[in-house]
Amino acid sequence: MYYNANVFVTTLSLMIFVTAQQNINALMLLSDVPTPSFIIDMQALRRIAEPPLNDNGDIPSIRCPKNNLLLQPISNTKRNNKVIDCQFPTVEGQQAIGYLHTTVTRGRDDAIPDEDDLSAFLAEIDLDPTLCRDDAHLVLGLNNHHVGSYYWARSAGAGSSMEAPGVGYGSSKSNSKGVLRWLDEGGPTACNSNDGKRSEWVNFLRRHDTVQLLPNDGQDTLLEFYKRQSLSRIDEDRKGEENTSTRIFGISNEGRPMGSEPAVVCEWRCILEEGI
Repeated sequence: MYYNANVFVTTLSLMIFVTAQQNINALMLLSDVPTPSFIIDMQALRRIAEPPLNDNGDIPSIRCPKNNLLLQPISNTKRNNKVIDCQFPTVEGQQAIGYLHTTVTRGRDDAIPDEDDLSAFLAEIDLDPTLCRDDAHLVLGLNNHHVGSYYWARSAGAGSSMEAPGVGYGSSKSNSKGVLRWLDEGGPTACNSNDGKRSEWVNFLRRHDTVQLLPNDGQDTLLEFYKRQSLSRIDEDRKGEENTSTRIFGISNEGRPMGSEPAVVCEWRCILEEGI
């Protein structure tokens, strides 16, 4: 039997390339997630889950007892029939479960003189404050490339929900976006704690960077996400188009190299179980 070596090598190379591309496409990282989104840390969720979750990667449904919201895994995730209650607690010193993931739309260099307080303005982000009822604060975050190795180590695990002291979050004057600003005109000098410059990195935020905020009430925030999704579904201009601006993802560092950003492992949809 005759084999054409060139054809064989070309075919083999193409198969390897396609397989590699499929593996790349299958891995979605936190930086790939559309914003604004609600992010659930699966490792933190597993630590508080009752009944306990298996370590086989199954994704449970999550019930918010405060408002009867149910988060159901979408069909392309590895789901099971478990339903766990979660109040999304924020306890100092403990790793948070729910975060708000948002993109910087303007940095300090893009401040607008007649609109922004130039002495305090840090960044504009695409997170509408009404999504968290104006009640959230900036944290070191889950994929912060602005902090050095010392603060990367500090932000791993429970440190990811460590507040960036002295940074306030509120509404923009001209649109529905949010604004990060110094609470004191002295900036990082006046606002930082005595254990280092935990907020200095915020000065260097630039357009297209992503950051995370911690909502003080995750269940209320998820209810606002549900309302926003519901409104988009009935918006005549969208004509039934699936809403991609307020989605809920699960992330995990399990099996990932140290220092790498979390991988997306699942996505949920919001359902209201009964009237509230």
